[in-house]
Amino acid sequence: MLSMPRMADNLRTHAAFLAALLLAAATLPLVGCVSVSGKDPTLRTPGGVLDDIKLERLATRHIAAADEQLAASHINVVSYHGIVLLTGEVENETLRSRAEHAIAQIPEIRKIHNEIQVRGTTNFVARANDSWLAAKVLSKFTTSAEVGAGRIKVVAEDGVIYLMGVVPPELAEAATEIARSVFGVRKVVKVFDYL
Repeated sequence: MLSMPRMADNLRTHAAFLAALLLAAATLPLVGCVSVSGKDPTLRTPGGVLDDIKLERLATRHIAAADEQLAASHINVVSYHGIVLLTGEVENETLRSRAEHAIAQIPEIRKIHNEIQVRGTTNFVARANDSWLAAKVLSKFTTSAEVGAGRIKVVAEDGVIYLMGVVPPELAEAATEIARSVFGVRKVVKVFDYL
């Protein structure tokens, strides 16, 4: 039988292992879109990815704290190199503005694109379709010699594809044309930071 201090050490070791495993699982989808050296300006470093995740969480908390109705609304926050995209649905224009205002003073945010729609909330089927659309667009990018994998983040909301990344203008245009060609995409919105 293990002593109490020994059991506590085992629990800490297991907790640390589990935390490392969860971090690895969370970053697995990012393989191919991260530059370890930071030499390719179109790819994010692992630190940049973590900064964007932290910024997304911080902005989400600010929005939820700003208003009870915002906390109950369907709002997505996506960050790429400090450029924040807000998508989702709210009940009125005041809430839409309040969501943007709630995060405007966060110093790490370089720019906000407020694409929140004023209307009823989308349902589970629409959101599942958005996930499928984003996956199809990413798949097309992966097989494209012009665009390639990992340089552009794809966000889908109600059939609209938002493209984010740090890219040269010609890559942005090629990616936009590919996204437009995917069946089911209603519209493509560019949220790029151009080289």
